[in-house]
Amino acid sequence: MPFFENTPAYRPPVAIVTMPARKVPTLAELGIRVIENIKTSVLIQGLLAKDKVTVRDTGCGAFVPTGTLAKWVTNEISVDKLMAQDQDCAETFEGTILQGMLAAGHATDSDLTGTQIEELVRTYLEGGVAALSVEDQGIIGDLLDLALNDMVTPTVYRDAIRVWMLGDRTNASKDYNQTDGIRKKLLAKNPTADSTAGNGMYRAANIDFAALKANPAEIEDLLEDLTQNCSDELQDIDEDQKAIFLTKSLYALAKKRAQTKPTLEDPKEETKLVYDAATKTLTYDGLLIKQLKVWEQFMKADFPAASPHLALYTLPRNLIWATDLESDMTTAEFKYESKERINWWRVLFRLGSGFAYDILVAFAV
Repeated sequence: MPFFENTPAYRPPVAIVTMPARKVPTLAELGIRVIENIKTSVLIQGLLAKDKVTVRDTGCGAFVPTGTLAKWVTNEISVDKLMAQDQDCAETFEGTILQGMLAAGHATDSDLTGTQIEELVRTYLEGGVAALSVEDQGIIGDLLDLALNDMVTPTVYRDAIRVWMLGDRTNASKDYNQTDGIRKKLLAKNPTADSTAGNGMYRAANIDFAALKANPAEIEDLLEDLTQNCSDELQDIDEDQKAIFLTKSLYALAKKRAQTKPTLEDPKEETKLVYDAATKTLTYDGLLIKQLKVWEQFMKADFPAASPHLALYTLPRNLIWATDLESDMTTAEFKYESKERINWWRVLFRLGSGFAYDILVAFAV
């Protein structure tokens, strides 16, 4: 039986092996609320219902207010200008399988605009799949179609997710000082472990990953802490509106715990973790658990002294992705400078992060 269903009639002198696309969750999969048309900042305002507004009726007399029905809460979320850009000389593609896509004639072969290489660059940036005609392009079309379909994750979006999560305007690195991300804002709103801040945000004890790894059953203690010691306002919201976000290693431990078979030493009778293999969903006491893959990777690489882990309990739509136009991240400008014979691309967009209600957040790092 052949290993390949479609064997090309012509075997090129080189082989192209594309790395399969790494899965990055979309904003829709994460459930994040996207707020557009923000040029500088946005005030997130809302009402929290108040308790204890009812008193005994003492009859006629002066009007004495018994309290306010609701409390206004306000969070300001600023957006910052971000840019992604790079350049290439057409000579980069000479001697490669892509050289057949260069423009004809040496006077113009440095200009990549209007060529299939520009199409390829745009696809990498914008995350779409270019409409390539295999009949017209022969083996080049076959190989590019393979590459484009494997590389489905848009470059700019993946990087924007990283900045949205881990950005810090005070960081010395240009890789992170674009805007303040979710991690910085969590630590600023509650800098003390095992406490509830004045804004109602609960922060659990710091995560001891070595202890969790030695005894995966303890992952349930962490989840219990978040769900039971968070604000009453968060506890009282229906489970189907809420979620627990875990970084990659924590998610793996929780999944392992859910899949562990009971033993005499560990009967596991009281576990609230359930993994559904059919739908590939992990839940804790009816709460959906979502995995944050990008967070841990870059924390370990770029902030080795800090905890790379996060456990976050909230409403997904309580997390805010603020921008001018979401489509800005999928719009690439591609130009050719004839004097230097350089091709460049650029993507410009605005980005900010935050929470609608601090009181509806519980986390541990």
